[in-house]
Order: sequence, then structure tokens, then C-alpha cells
Amino acid sequence: MSVPKRHHYVPQMILNGFTDSDGWLHWCRLRERPVTVRRARPLELFHQNHLYSTLSEIGAKDPAMEHALSVLESEAVGVVQSILVPAREGRLPVLTSEQKRLWYIFFLTQWRRSPETQRANVSNAEALRMVEDTLDELRQAAPHRLDEIEALATADAKARTVRNVRVQTIGQPSAEVMRVLERRGIAILRIVQPKKSFIVGSRPVVKLTAPNRTDLNDPTVEMWLPIASDVAVGAGQGDGKISLHDTVDERPVRQLNIAIAGQSGTIAAGSAALVKSIANAR
Repeated sequence: MSVPKRHHYVPQMILNGFTDSDGWLHWCRLRERPVTVRRARPLELFHQNHLYSTLSEIGAKDPAMEHALSVLESEAVGVVQSILVPAREGRLPVLTSEQKRLWYIFFLTQWRRSPETQRANVSNAEALRMVEDTLDELRQAAPHRLDEIEALATADAKARTVRNVRVQTIGQPSAEVMRVLERRGIAILRIVQPKKSFIVGSRPVVKLTAPNRTDLNDPTVEMWLPIASDVAVGAGQGDGKISLHDTVDERPVRQLNIAIAGQSGTIAAGSAALVKSIANAR
């Protein structure tokens, strides 16, 4: 069986909700100056080769996590549509307990799986130092197994360990954060102003905080994931229910777009003009 190579960290079923009428995404790399906006199909963006494959000592790739993420995405498609369709009609979605839990897992996974998010939480240098500290502890605790320990201390072995740990932790959503999301419920933000749209970023879930207020238990701390150009879904206010909110002006949309761009290396949308506007506003 062939090993899947191209691993999307923003699912195509999400990206499809941001395309223009001809199915194109307009995108740019935010570090480029001047900003150059290009276009691509959803299949061509937000992916990295073998991103979710772990490596064995002989370099064999195991795509088990990519398969698991594909199963999650397949299950989540129905939940996303169960939110998106009624929300666009101004109706409150009705989800079962199972659908809600699947949404929270999908939401958390999208928060954690981006390579940029992983590096922001723990840089490669920090991760390597943690591995080295662990190896030092093992040398002290098990000197009789020094040959085995030193085999794990080569540059290649340490890099492989960091990679594998990053991959393995993606599939382990925090039980504590899950409880917080379940308590807060689901908030849905629908754009009703003509010609206003959300962007999608390489770090698609954004957390909005105020100074000294970063705990997700705090209802003033917001988290959002745009699932289409006109709908974003995030953490509710704390009653465990689903709420639907229509934007009354463009400021929340602009704020969310700027926040996504501020943490992402690449952004995309159905409008080249929107991408250029947000890129130049950073």
C-alpha cells in the first residue's frame, strides 16, 4: 500500500468554503514584500509532505496519524455542514451530543496540527533541549545502558524524536480543554454585510485575548475557526449551548482577519483584493 505523501494541515473541506465562484483561492506569503497575490486550487495549498508521518530508526515512514486525521475529517464533514447550512439561513443549528463532541475534537485538532502552531508552542531548539535534558537524566539513571542511550543522542535520532513526539501529541486532545469547550458551548458568527468575508490562514484557529486574560475559562477570551468565507465557529459564552450571532458592522470581521494574518505565514481567500488588503494591514 502506498504511503500518502501530501498532508494538508487545513482540510480541503474547509478550504472549499473560501474559494471564488470559479473554485480558486487567492493567497500570499506574508513575509514577501511587496505582497504578491497568487491563485491556486484548494488541493495545492496548506500542505506539507509527510507532515504527519512518524519515522522509524531506519527512516521508514508510518502514516498512521495522517490516516487518523483523515478519518476525523471524514466524520467532521457532516458536522460542519450541519452547522453551516442552517447558520447561513439564519437558523440555529441543532447538534446531537455526539456531534458536539466531534466538533470539539475537530476544533482542537485544527488548533494544534498546524506546523506553525507547534513551533509557536515549543520551538525546535526548545524541543531539542528537552530531549537532551532527558538523555542526561537517563545517563545518570541507567549508566549500564549507555550504548543504547548514546544511540539516541545523535543529531538524526534527536530530530526524529522531536518529529515523532510532535506527530503523536496531535492525536491527544487535552481532556481539560475539552471540558472547558463543552462547558462554554459553541458560538457561531455569521457575516451578513454584503461583500465582507473571512480569510483562512495557515494557523486557522485564532485566540483573541486581552492583557492578563488568556485563560479559556474566561468568557472574554475568544477562539474562532472560520469554516467558510461567511461563517466562523468558536467557543461559546459558558452555558454549553449553541448561539448564533450576526455581525452588525465590519469591525469583528476585520479584527478576526487581522488576528489570523498576524499568526499565519500564509493567508488565502476568495478575493485577491481582500488578501492584499489584510496582508498590507499587518
